[in-house]
Amino acid sequence: MNIRVTWRIATFPLALAGLSLVPLMGCDKAAELQSDLCCSDFTPGADLAAVQWGLEGQAELNYGAVMQSVSDFTGAAGAIVADVTSACQAIALDLGEDAATITATKPSERAKQWCELAIDALGDATADLSISFQPPSCTVDASVQANCEAKCTANADCQLTPGEIIARCEEGKLSGRCEGTCEGTCEGSANLAVNCEGACEGTCEGTCDGDCAVTTESGECRGECKGNCTGQCRGSCSFEAGASVQCNADCSGTCDVDFKAPKCRAKLKEPEVACQASAQCDGSCEASASARASCREPAVNIEGGTDAEAVIATLKTNLPRLLVAAQARGALLLDSAEAVVTAASSLEGEATGSVKAGACLIPASNAIKQAVENIEASLTASVNVMGKLEIAPASE
Repeated sequence: MNIRVTWRIATFPLALAGLSLVPLMGCDKAAELQSDLCCSDFTPGADLAAVQWGLEGQAELNYGAVMQSVSDFTGAAGAIVADVTSACQAIALDLGEDAATITATKPSERAKQWCELAIDALGDATADLSISFQPPSCTVDASVQANCEAKCTANADCQLTPGEIIARCEEGKLSGRCEGTCEGTCEGSANLAVNCEGACEGTCEGTCDGDCAVTTESGECRGECKGNCTGQCRGSCSFEAGASVQCNADCSGTCDVDFKAPKCRAKLKEPEVACQASAQCDGSCEASASARASCREPAVNIEGGTDAEAVIATLKTNLPRLLVAAQARGALLLDSAEAVVTAASSLEGEATGSVKAGACLIPASNAIKQAVENIEASLTASVNVMGKLEIAPASE
């Protein structure tokens, strides 16, 4: 499916809706048009909570939630294309390519060109590489979703509490700081080593009861462990059944004391009836939460011949960002794209009550179109690099 064409078509009615509002305003509105028609309030990635859109009652709340989701979505799309471009640029330059080769100025095209150049630079040096990594993951910010829902209802009693995060999170999707013992998985990263007695997805630093990719002179493991790791894991450690280990990071599973700062790795279940908002608001709130998700760069292990040292060095530094884009954040953004476009397209009727609201549909529509192009380019470019490295697509 051509994602770019599909979503461009979907956004055309939104752009036309905004443009159609302009002739409806009389000449006596000239001063107001001059200040409002340029729509200086909408910016991708901005916090729009304080903006007054000039609508009344629920229409103001609905419009605000939708525009915030558009801002969050388009801002995240800009960030992912920048990450992919930066990673591929670093790989290409580290391996001796000339920056003057890249002529594109549009973000989506720059991502494609830099990643093509990175693939060329890698050449045949990837043939004998062995690459393993901790699967990248993203945690949806439940507080963003719930606090947005509370604004949609204008009910101060609907603000999110840690207890409500736990109650509204699907079983098995809860994580948080565990100051007791964790049963499940201790979530570290390439930059955070966590206590481990079990399977380490990442780099094991300690004792491995199976094959270890890299060992020190004293026999300690310092690489991928095909077995159980005891010590530290730069990645995610899944504890053995019955193991009592204090997780010094986020624990996914159960904790023998209350979680601190609990998080949910999925969309929250519906709130109680008194806190339920309109379907339009709910969809926008979920989209904002997905766009603001926190994604952890995975730990990567790469082994190969001595003639591939430069390739290994640059991949260890830059491959994690491409993995996040290809196997985690990109999928989240695609999932929320339809909700954002659908919600934004429904604003035509509500926006007619305000010059500012009508005018802001135009830059919002343009931003959505560019965002979808950025996401498509990011996924295509990063997946192409994965293909060069013979890294299989993430499992569904």
